[in-house]
Amino acid sequence: MNIRKNFNKESIIKIIYFFTSVLLTIPSINYLIKNKTIYNFVYVFSYMYRSAKGEYEHYINAIIYVILFSILFLLYFKILKNISKIFKTNKRMFMFIIIIGVLFAIIIPTTSLDVFSYIGNGWVDSHYNENPYYTSVQNVWDKNGPDEMLGKVARCWRTEPVVYGPTWSIICKALTSLSFGNITASLYIFKLASLIIFLTSTYLIYKITNKKIFVAMFALNPFILFEFLSNVHNDIFLVFFVLLGIYFIKNRKNIFLSVACIAIATGIKYLSILLLPFILIYALKEEKTKNKIIKTLLYVLEFVAIICAFYLLYIKDFRVLSGIFVQQNKYGRSIFLVIYYLLNGDEKALDLIKILSLAIFAFSYIAILFKLFFTKDSNNIKFSQLMKTYQIFLLIFTFVLITNFNPWYVIWLFPTLFYQKAKNIRYTLYLSMGVIYSYTITYATKIDDESVGIPYFLVMVITILVLELIRQTKIKFKDVKRKELR
Repeated sequence: MNIRKNFNKESIIKIIYFFTSVLLTIPSINYLIKNKTIYNFVYVFSYMYRSAKGEYEHYINAIIYVILFSILFLLYFKILKNISKIFKTNKRMFMFIIIIGVLFAIIIPTTSLDVFSYIGNGWVDSHYNENPYYTSVQNVWDKNGPDEMLGKVARCWRTEPVVYGPTWSIICKALTSLSFGNITASLYIFKLASLIIFLTSTYLIYKITNKKIFVAMFALNPFILFEFLSNVHNDIFLVFFVLLGIYFIKNRKNIFLSVACIAIATGIKYLSILLLPFILIYALKEEKTKNKIIKTLLYVLEFVAIICAFYLLYIKDFRVLSGIFVQQNKYGRSIFLVIYYLLNGDEKALDLIKILSLAIFAFSYIAILFKLFFTKDSNNIKFSQLMKTYQIFLLIFTFVLITNFNPWYVIWLFPTLFYQKAKNIRYTLYLSMGVIYSYTITYATKIDDESVGIPYFLVMVITILVLELIRQTKIKFKDVKRKELR
């Protein structure tokens, strides 16, 4: 009887989730034990971490990948549905999250090499004392000779200066300086930092929402675990500072610290600035119009001062801002790639459409902000209302305006997901599953360029449609059963 009680349905869900995560981790552990370094690791989009002997092995990799992540997502949705039964206390939930987080942090990056660009640019700054906004990794390599800290930077980024804001450059400099020039140590220093930020973000979500389901929704999502602990994308740091900004305004009523956090987040990736006006509208909603305008200007000045303070460490001229435009001049997995094909490669027409799209977005965004800022009924504005409006603009910016969209950008939706309608939350979770499935194309074909952009999008959309269809079918089936029982 005791054994049955200890191994109930809820316990089995956690056990299978744990062992599936272990299965994902084992190839990385084996590789590290055997090779002692990740410098020669080239087996991207491979579960077995070895050179494929034939085309069939690519498909085996894809099948294993799909099966393991399908199991994780199935269990993930089961956990969300039965959160109170599966985690009877917050302590047990957080302990489980820590264990799973550590397992995913062990996994060597397999679908993205971005972390090695972070390491390379940080090493250019910390070791060679070169300005990463004016000096590329390739420049340093040519000048000083081979260096394993620079050797794994992807070719598409080797000749480019840093494309991120100064906050991220400072973080990269600090983390790489602890590695003593060892690429493996540097990778796992970044992973440890990401794990700490991930766990702190998880705790912030609990403090902001006070609901276990939202904590699990974020911290046990296989997409988030894989992209930000295994692949180590810097967006997890952006999410942390956005959450911290929301925490300070919602829980502490501290506008100054909230604005500071949004400024730091903007110093990682510039899109975070979109949230700032909504924070100020909520924070100053009870002020009279004159005071509201004055205080808004003061907080904007604070925001600009913090951004400028970070940039002062690197600025020589306005080329320091060139990274803002580098990404927008690349056409990858985005709607613009579809338009590019429809226009038969007419780049002038494409640039015109891009400019018009940005202009329409900017006009709409500013118009809505003015309406919210000067509304007579501002006292009754709720934070959730503002976050719903912000999320609409964020969705448009992410999926329409960005010319070089990457699947992991979906995480940008998560810091304010908890204020959205249930349907929108559900679709976002489905989308995160679609991101994971989209990589199957590259696992099976070894093609990872703009040509897979449209198929990636199709997989994401189809995943949402199929999952919603399954859900609706289940609801109808249950309704039929109820009627039969009556």
